[in-house]
Amino acid sequence: MATIEPRKTRNGKITRYRVKWRTGGTRAGEWDGRTFDSHAEAKTFKALIDAYGQTMPPDEVLVARGFGYLAATVQLVNAGDAAEEAPPAITFEEYARGYIDRLVRPNRETKRKYLERLVTHVFPVIGDRPIAAITRGEMRRWQDGLIGKLSPKTIQNIRGESVSPIFDAACLAGEDDEPPLRSYNPLKGLQLPEKVRAPREIVEDRSEARVVIEAAYEVDPEAADLMVMLLSTGMRWGEATAVPVRSVNFDRGTVSIQQVMRREHFRWVLVLKPKTEDGYREIPVPAPVLEMLRARCEGRAPDAFVFTAPRGGPWVYETFYEDRWVKIRDMAERKGLKKRMTMYGFRHSLLTWLASEGVNLIALRTIAGHKNVSTTFNFYVHNTRKHHPQVKAVVDDLVGMGLRMVEERAGRGQNPEVD
Repeated sequence: MATIEPRKTRNGKITRYRVKWRTGGTRAGEWDGRTFDSHAEAKTFKALIDAYGQTMPPDEVLVARGFGYLAATVQLVNAGDAAEEAPPAITFEEYARGYIDRLVRPNRETKRKYLERLVTHVFPVIGDRPIAAITRGEMRRWQDGLIGKLSPKTIQNIRGESVSPIFDAACLAGEDDEPPLRSYNPLKGLQLPEKVRAPREIVEDRSEARVVIEAAYEVDPEAADLMVMLLSTGMRWGEATAVPVRSVNFDRGTVSIQQVMRREHFRWVLVLKPKTEDGYREIPVPAPVLEMLRARCEGRAPDAFVFTAPRGGPWVYETFYEDRWVKIRDMAERKGLKKRMTMYGFRHSLLTWLASEGVNLIALRTIAGHKNVSTTFNFYVHNTRKHHPQVKAVVDDLVGMGLRMVEERAGRGQNPEVD
């Protein structure tokens, strides 16, 4: 009978599994074997070898059981019983293009981005490989080749949104019940590159806020209005972009959170429900921002979005980030603000400002829409230099007096250590 032999690294970690057998099942038979990335796949293949008398199963059996990539040549029999070679195996690029073309839910722009990622980062490496023959080792080498060129987050997005679904689809039967091209997804179980999270830099004071706001209005006044909303209210992106006119209360000077834009199945959709129960809240808005909102709401229907993209409808995060925020950040840097800022950092900035001004934690939690105070304080309130003058003044009162006393005693020739 065939056996399964685990393949281990030097430190004893099992990485692959090899199915071994003697051809024909006799001692005189030559050793043969195939190696697999998963134990389940190795067990299935071992059962086939045992069933076919310790020989490789026919090609059509291999294809039907998801091992088409091991078949030497798939034979098709025509009406005259003459065997001829099957068409060339489907490559990853051919299958991927067909898969994306058949997608229904993503819009045209999203499908374009999926294909663009594949053309740029995937096809040059595995595009011409038969999709049935691609191994986990190949995908590991592909991923390693991206490390250093792209951020771990970008690699994760390419894997999860553009590549892994293609392999998942190849593991399913075809639309006309054709056998699956693969028995497993080679990305499953392959560890993602470790994320090195850089510290989030915030807008610390009025001068830095002024630089960012000025840069935003120079790039695009429409986008700048939304950015100011984020900075002054601490809203999440999905909350700010979904604010309807009816949510702005000009008498109280507040904006209430009633609905959000949420990313679902790679699309931004309107959801009439905040992220959590604590997401339902009312946020105070400063007078200048309230006047900006008044101008934007004037003449609009109650359910209309306060902030809309140039072609109507709510802003899409990816579009805003690439076409607006990157330019705003670069402009601010040219104006002297050299920081690694993000739009989500505005939320951190506001909560940090409020905490440094003594606003109590319960109020901060309410504004942030968090369930627990610890979330607000531990993850959103940052250390800043704003407290430095105050600390220096207190320390000067505490230590400076002692130092002056030592100097005075030294001037009188007294021993400062002995009274």
